[in-house]
Amino acid sequence: MKSIALAALLAAVAAGSASAQTASFQCPASGTLLSYKGDGLEKMNTVVGQDGTVCLYDSLSNGKAETLRVHGGLVGSVDAQGESFAKGLDLKALWPLKVGNKITNTVTVVGRDGKSYTSTITMTVVAYEKVTVPAGSFDAFRVEESKADSNGRNIHWWAPAVSASVKETFPDWRTPGKTITLDLASLKPAAK
Repeated sequence: MKSIALAALLAAVAAGSASAQTASFQCPASGTLLSYKGDGLEKMNTVVGQDGTVCLYDSLSNGKAETLRVHGGLVGSVDAQGESFAKGLDLKALWPLKVGNKITNTVTVVGRDGKSYTSTITMTVVAYEKVTVPAGSFDAFRVEESKADSNGRNIHWWAPAVSASVKETFPDWRTPGKTITLDLASLKPAAK
């Protein structure tokens, strides 16, 4: 009888920790300041609002001011090409985030060169793990984004405690074969 009760207790604990490894979509509170650094890049993002499932930021990237739209909390865009790419992804289908969630979409965008490009993109919630960055240690969902026609991939570590990515890696579009890593360097919550 004790072993049945113990088994039931262990099953309940396991089920509780599995359900704890899901996250509903939300953006950080307006006024939150997130600072990222890595590989010669510095970004200061101030949350200015939300448009449905798009988090809105005023961003200063290596001294250049931009309006940053982060679709589904994961895929950022600062121009028409990025916006077109992000809108081609069904990011809502990944939420609530849970290991194993996956989407595959074919996206067509016009590149900066004026040519049309089509790619099949797969985004998979691969793991729920602890990641340490200069701003601290966070439990985060590792979401991997890959293109069918490329060996490179983007990886986002989205932390529920921050409601944003605390680390990202992506191919350097300027130097083929190189990967850029951006870590959350500091976090200043919105004033209450």
